[in-house]
Amino acid sequence: MVIKIQISVGVINNMKQHHTIEIFSANCPLCKHITDDIEIGKCKGCNQIIYNVNEMTNELKLKMKEYCIKAVPTTIIDGNIKVVGIPDFPWVCRDELYMKLKRDYGMNNNNKNNN
Repeated sequence: MVIKIQISVGVINNMKQHHTIEIFSANCPLCKHITDDIEIGKCKGCNQIIYNVNEMTNELKLKMKEYCIKAVPTTIIDGNIKVVGIPDFPWVCRDELYMKLKRDYGMNNNNKNNN
């Protein structure tokens, strides 16, 4: 038995990709501001993880080393976008925003130290 499934290009283009958003925070007012903004702007499918650098663990140290975290707040999206500090754009979960972030704040494997 062969089942054919047809999906139009419009349907594929409207399928939203969900993201993992990791925030390195010290729970200071600036960090709280960014975590609140992202929580409000992200869609239900996106996963927000907040790492409190005041409660340092070996796992957190390794993750900070992996991403070259040197300041808070720093936001990592999908392991390949790095935004340090308070951004000058609104956090609204849209594919256009993530394309812009990848272009402007993208990390590559050879240079995770950018930003």
